Amino acid sequence: MTKTKVITNLIVSFLVVAAAFSLYIATRPKTAILAPTFVYEEVVVHKTAALPVPIRPVSVPLPVIPPQVVSSVLPEYPSAVLQAGIEGLVMVQAYVGLNGTVEKAEAKTSSGNTELDQSAARAVAQWRFTPASQGGTALASWFEVPVRFSIK
Repeated sequence: MTKTKVITNLIVSFLVVAAAFSLYIATRPKTAILAPTFVYEEVVVHKTAALPVPIRPVSVPLPVIPPQVVSSVLPEYPSAVLQAGIEGLVMVQAYVGLNGTVEKAEAKTSSGNTELDQSAARAVAQWRFTPASQGGTALASWFEVPVRFSIK
C-alpha cells in the first residue's frame, strides 16, 4: 500500500471513531449534580367552614311624600274668552316652597289662549299646601295642576 492510502485510511478511521464518540456523548443520560437533599416536615391543609361575610347596612332612601292641597282658588273664566265660546286645558306647574306657599306658578302646557293660561296660573298661585316631605323634613317641590275651562 502506498503511503497516501495509509494516511487516507487513518484519517477516515479517525473520523468514524470521532463521530461515534460524539454520538455517544450526545445521547448518554446526563448525570445530576450531586447535592444534598433535605426533607421538610409535613404540611397539613385543613378545610374550614367559611366565615359569614358581615352584611353592610344598605341605605334605603326614605319615601318622599308629595305636597297636599290645603286650600284652592278656582280661576275666573275671562269674559271675552267666555263670550267667544273658547274652551281649553292648561297644565299649570306651581313651585311649592318649604312653608307650603306657591312661590311661582306658570303654564307648563298652554291651552292655546293666553288669557286662559294667565287666569289659571293666577288662581293656582293663591293655593296653599302642606309641603312635600322626606323623613319629616320639608322639601320644596313642583306640583302640576290641570285646569280645564269648559262651557256647559
